[in-house]
Amino acid sequence: MKTPIVRLLALGAVTTLAALAPATRAFAHGTMIVPESRIHRCAFDGNVENHQDPACRAAIDLGGKQAMYDWNGLRQAAADGRHREVIPDGKLCSGGNPDFIGLGLPRNDWRTTPIAPGSDGSFEFVFHGTAPHATRDWQFYLTRDGWDPTRPLAWSDVDPFCTSGPVPLVGDAQGRQVYRIRCNLPARSGRHVIFAIWQRSDSPEAFYSCSDVEFTGGTDDGWRQIGRVDAPEDLAARSTVTFRLFDESGADLEQISVKIKQGQRTRARWPRVLARAVNARSTLARIGVLKPSGKIVPSKQVNDNFVYAADGRGLRFEIDVTGPGGGGGGGEPVYPAGIGSYGPGTRVRGSDGALYECRPFPASGWCNQAPSAYAPATGSAWQDAWIKR
Repeated sequence: MKTPIVRLLALGAVTTLAALAPATRAFAHGTMIVPESRIHRCAFDGNVENHQDPACRAAIDLGGKQAMYDWNGLRQAAADGRHREVIPDGKLCSGGNPDFIGLGLPRNDWRTTPIAPGSDGSFEFVFHGTAPHATRDWQFYLTRDGWDPTRPLAWSDVDPFCTSGPVPLVGDAQGRQVYRIRCNLPARSGRHVIFAIWQRSDSPEAFYSCSDVEFTGGTDDGWRQIGRVDAPEDLAARSTVTFRLFDESGADLEQISVKIKQGQRTRARWPRVLARAVNARSTLARIGVLKPSGKIVPSKQVNDNFVYAADGRGLRFEIDVTGPGGGGGGGEPVYPAGIGSYGPGTRVRGSDGALYECRPFPASGWCNQAPSAYAPATGSAWQDAWIKR
């Protein structure tokens, strides 16, 4: 069997992950990924069925798991610009939508994304658009100094700081479709929430998101955040991880590879190994957390290593993993036999007798989840986890 090449997509580059919501959802249109929204963090940074992040777990306990599978559908169908009317105080982060009520929980442990303006005072927001729509406007709000994260977020807690008209939906090196909106950032320090609104012009429908951020102080010192290293699973020892950087046209600029040793294979360790290699060898990118000093330092926290590109360049990246493959030929178990141990390339027989192969990492995580959604051939979103062979 050939050694598989498994493509890990950045947080800001989630082509594979974008398909992980149930296929039967009628309204699925996107969310903010730079800086990462609460719904995206909870849907992709952990196991929805048994989340270990305290804030996400509390959100799931209150509002249920389905909201996380419907991560790109946080919306009001008839907003038509009347956002303050349709979203009551205390429910900004749930968009006033009862299906997403858990996202509005007032807590001081929602995980944050470090954020800093560029040398010109601006920041590029990235919204993953899973369905294109005509845009009336984008609106951005930021919490005021002195707001209390343990109290429900009200309209009086936020100030508008940016409004943008339509921007093009563009692709990147990974095939993802995104909207990029550049805004000047107000002066802030410490923890804050950015509340974003995308209002359609071809419909009264509007979409909402809250991104928890940490203003690091100063500017990004020449580095612009373009995504995050996503590490939903441990890697096999002897895997090779390759960081690939692309220019504005999608052409390769840099490739930096590291071999993962036995003691480096956990979700918390291998991104740091990669980050140290990239920071030492790349002239155009850095991986880690932006510190107030302007240095970018690899993080020990799971899924807290962000990717920064040289400011002024529209660079994109992806991460490839090569290593021992799963799967096999002949004698495949009948699903769900062995569920919990499936990995990239694992093959099973579905209830229809056909052969199915677990998708590449990180989509492979869904192969072990919720049979009602991911059972081969019969689950509502089985194609997001399995490939029919």
